[in-house]
Amino acid sequence: QQEFNRRLSPDGETPRAISNLYFGYMLMLTAVSKARTRLLQDCDAQIIDPQAADALRPVLSHPLFDDLSITAASNNLLGHANMEQDSLWEARMRTRELMRIMNCVQCNKCRLHGKIAVLGLSTALQVLLGSGGEGGDELKMHRVELAALMTTLSKFSTAVSYCQKMTTN
Repeated sequence: QQEFNRRLSPDGETPRAISNLYFGYMLMLTAVSKARTRLLQDCDAQIIDPQAADALRPVLSHPLFDDLSITAASNNLLGHANMEQDSLWEARMRTRELMRIMNCVQCNKCRLHGKIAVLGLSTALQVLLGSGGEGGDELKMHRVELAALMTTLSKFSTAVSYCQKMTTN
């Protein structure tokens, strides 16, 4: 608890970390909401393993994905991306650079988890922004990208839950 407060409280080392976490979580929720139709189609067509599909369907039917308030972060991102065309190029280059940086991580498990997280974030940005700022086509996404998107959403969800638990204690 002390370490959490030292690092993440409003007076801590990184006071905006939790608000940035919520912003990222909202982006992930919006991206999954937009890709939900494709994911459910893959479940129904048995492209996704039946056991995984049975676990995925209740997650995708959660009412949070229909809440319009989660789109606030993506609307903010779209507004920013459409102001400057160079910002899309810069975001794309930064995600590529993050993937390259992950190659330097020594621990294989850490490298794997990091690459999945970067791919999940990249996929979310691709769904939300596309190549020109108008949004991407989730029907053209690869299965690996969709899996990374769902895995990264799960990690964000766990982190938000943990932060909520720590701030209420």
